[in-house]
Amino acid sequence: MSSAAVGRADPRTEARHAALRSPLPAQEAQLAVDTQWLRRRAQLFATAAERPFTLMFDLAKYSQITGIQFHDHYVAQVYRGEYGARLAVPLMAVNLRRVRTREDADRVLAHETMHLKVPSAGHKVAAFAAAQRLLDLVGALA
Repeated sequence: MSSAAVGRADPRTEARHAALRSPLPAQEAQLAVDTQWLRRRAQLFATAAERPFTLMFDLAKYSQITGIQFHDHYVAQVYRGEYGARLAVPLMAVNLRRVRTREDADRVLAHETMHLKVPSAGHKVAAFAAAQRLLDLVGALA
């Protein structure tokens, strides 16, 4: 889940994020995440959203590229570039220490991809409805 400020996310945002339903079977949902699985899954989200992005796990490099400090409590964040100088392919950074299971990863990927698909929606109910639609599309693609 991204955090625009150093503080924690709004409780409503956290509840909406937690309510996202992964299409993974229960046994698979609880498996640990590895980078190869996460990269393949991220590609499904990019396809579902019709919005490519570069997935990054090197948080120091992400901060160096973007100029944005990635705090330890951040789970993930997308960077589209500065207003007026948007990147052709946005960046998505994921903190692997905060994403334990594949179900967690699905929620994070849906949440952050939603920010790329409907950036003006913020963390409103409609934004998380879009995130759930992405999860459902990924389930159909997998």
